[in-house]
Amino acid sequence: MSQLMNVVIQGAGRGIGLAMAHKAIESDANHLFLTARHPAATKGYADLPPGPNITWLALDNLEPDSIEKAGEQIRSQTDKLNRVICCSGVLKDGVIRPEKRLADIDAEALTYAYQVNATGPILLAKALLQALRGDHALCFTSISARVGSISDNQLGGWYAYRASKAAQNQLMRTLSIEMARYNPNACVATLHPGTVDTALSKPFQSHVPKGGLFTVENSANMLWSLLNRLTPKDSGGFFAYDGKPIPY
Repeated sequence: MSQLMNVVIQGAGRGIGLAMAHKAIESDANHLFLTARHPAATKGYADLPPGPNITWLALDNLEPDSIEKAGEQIRSQTDKLNRVICCSGVLKDGVIRPEKRLADIDAEALTYAYQVNATGPILLAKALLQALRGDHALCFTSISARVGSISDNQLGGWYAYRASKAAQNQLMRTLSIEMARYNPNACVATLHPGTVDTALSKPFQSHVPKGGLFTVENSANMLWSLLNRLTPKDSGGFFAYDGKPIPY
């Protein structure tokens, strides 16, 4: 990895995002731009405090103005980004829980899931556009989920999460087509990290087959390795942590 590489990790306060930030440090990234809703209150901020090569920014996917402001701050410090990784996602919290049946669907929860899982990443791309344009190497990725695959849906349920992840995939796919006109060396892709031992998966880990639960470090290692292998020919794709394509 080039020591001139500038990296943005959205959602670096914990979990996969924080593990990816550590991978970037190990890979001698030139500058890390890390985001969280409240940076100073996160484990990521404590592990990787602000410094000459690390900038923390407040960003909340539910607040478009905060995304635009973070984008402006990043663009004020660099005119070229090489790697952007969007890691935030929501499956269950105080607003939303996975629906088991049609009767469980809630309009507020649907909108909420869409804002966090789908709208946030594409608005960040919009906010960073001027630093994505050019002919430099660029990999813009967003952490999705296999359950966002429409053709792979065999079980049903989880309406909001499935639909918001499918929307995320479509937005990134559409971005890949436009980005090809702005930067011939760009790759835009969505990634499935596997089932990872994070707060998001905690309530559902009892259903994971033995050996099927990854640590955040293991998942980050595989995802970082995959990012190193992706090329512009892969742009628009949806890939699992092992590099295998996932059907939309």
